[in-house]
Amino acid sequence: MRLILARHGETNLNRSGRIQGVNLDPLNQTGRRQAHALADALKHELPFTLYTSPVPRATETAQVIAGALTLTPETLEDLKEADAGELEGLTGAQMRERFPAFADLWTADSGTAQMPSGESLAQVQERAWRSVSLMQERHEGQVVVAVTHNFVVQTIICKVLQVPIHTSRRFRQDLGSITRLELASERSVLVSLNETLHLQGIDA
Repeated sequence: MRLILARHGETNLNRSGRIQGVNLDPLNQTGRRQAHALADALKHELPFTLYTSPVPRATETAQVIAGALTLTPETLEDLKEADAGELEGLTGAQMRERFPAFADLWTADSGTAQMPSGESLAQVQERAWRSVSLMQERHEGQVVVAVTHNFVVQTIICKVLQVPIHTSRRFRQDLGSITRLELASERSVLVSLNETLHLQGIDA
């Protein structure tokens, strides 16, 4: 299966540098332009099956893609972003000030550090990989596009590359970007990481 992971477009919380988690913040104007750019880039991958996270910023991105390419997206709960718990809406500085013990754990090992009242990235990886396995069962030898989130994409990459989750902090995933994987029982490979050429000319 060829799996294309598309990160959702920008929201106002993204723009202000705040932790999002699973909140209901919608795409802003730039985010909608990024979604249309994704649709234009992905038309070259047709035919494909489209899945999306249930979080509004991902769902809205998927709906733009679906509308442009005459597709019907299917929602998978396990594609949602990490539940940030009490960190949601905070800046990085606020997080470090209010939750210094967590901040230290996150620096030491972001894979196992559990966000206050939220998830760890290990938990995110476990459920995200369930969605990948489901897609593999349904679409062997086919192309699948999944609209999802930063931590989900990063932890899936770590699983494919068989590297510790804390390595994900070195993988940049821009808003509206595309990452490509080829998944097979004998070998899975990372084909491309953080493609953004389709976003040129969009105001940040």
